[in-house]
Amino acid sequence: VGALLKVVPPHPLDPELVLLVFLPLLVFEAALFVDVGALRQQARPIIALAVPGVAISLLTTAGVATWALALPFGVALLLGALLAITDTVSVLLAFKSERVSHRLGAIMEGESLFNDGTALVLVSLTSVAFATGKFDGIVAFRGLTVSIVGGAAIGGAFGAIGTVVLRRAPDHLTAILSTLVLVFATSLGAEHLHSSPVIAVVVAALLLGRAARKFLEPSRILALQGFWEVVGFSINVLLFLLVGMEIKASMLWRDAVPIGLTLVALHVGRAVAVYLCFLVLRLLTREVVPFRWQHVMVFGNIKGALSMAAVLALPDSVPDKPRLVTIVFGVTFITLVTQALPFRRFLGALGIAGAAGNRELESARAALVAARRGQFELDELLATGLVSRGDHAERRAEFQRRIIVAEGTLRAHVGHE
Repeated sequence: VGALLKVVPPHPLDPELVLLVFLPLLVFEAALFVDVGALRQQARPIIALAVPGVAISLLTTAGVATWALALPFGVALLLGALLAITDTVSVLLAFKSERVSHRLGAIMEGESLFNDGTALVLVSLTSVAFATGKFDGIVAFRGLTVSIVGGAAIGGAFGAIGTVVLRRAPDHLTAILSTLVLVFATSLGAEHLHSSPVIAVVVAALLLGRAARKFLEPSRILALQGFWEVVGFSINVLLFLLVGMEIKASMLWRDAVPIGLTLVALHVGRAVAVYLCFLVLRLLTREVVPFRWQHVMVFGNIKGALSMAAVLALPDSVPDKPRLVTIVFGVTFITLVTQALPFRRFLGALGIAGAAGNRELESARAALVAARRGQFELDELLATGLVSRGDHAERRAEFQRRIIVAEGTLRAHVGHE
């Protein structure tokens, strides 16, 4: 559709618009309601994929692309950084519908968040090095460290402030507005202090999401979720339209072979990163990630809106930017069609789908949510004088018994995993 709308816009898209508006919103939406506790439990495999895994994937992809496409290594390195960004939206949706292990879901979701932050910092560093024609490994490592650590610190500070504001918000609309302001305040603050806006926004979103689940009533949480789901979906659609308006159909046909070879380089890099990182992790810590799960992580290496946003945000001074946009769009489209669409069948073929779920588990989750909601409504009725203290205490105790039973079932399931 975007390719048919060539009349809009009349001039090239401003990279600053993508960098300062679209990217922070996409990253915040992805991180806002992630289960921080589950991420903490799977910290080692997540870190293994998000730090050394990204570097291995980037270098392997760049090496294969240099050899197969005869690209200058600087361009191949930039392409590898762009394609190191993962998009697990379709993967996580498949996990939810097929009741896949929560541990596998937590690893892939956590890797996606921190992988994206690391990869986007590397995109920035490699694009600057490519534009200037100078690359210093020590300077690049120092810049990467400062960006990540500084971004995490800034995100923590803004997340703490946002938590206080969110708890004091008088209504749903004010709460939504406060999160929107927080996104841009965090991003612009990190940019001003030469840190990673993406890492800062991710950390702030994780803190804010945890506070929302802990302190806000269910109706306000649902309002926040609904708003940010619409924002994320809208930006995804808009970015693909904008890319369709940026590229020419003739360029897709001309670069069909490079797109195919880049796809091969992408999967080779991902496979080396996943299997090597988990082999080393197993040797060093004896923490085992099943091989079937590793196959899922390789096949689930799907590209999406973040890769599109990153390539559009490249400075216009990058000489090969139009070709990079075309290749990234082509690879993204192919992975969405050939990997995202049949992903549920792939899970079934590996025998992973349904392994972690059963009717008892689903019933326990539903009972837990219903009992907590019942307690909240009872407290509201007591505050307004519509129920006596005796009835309130008796009914609330019954709901508490249901909560204890449901939580026991869920804990037993997690322990079995």
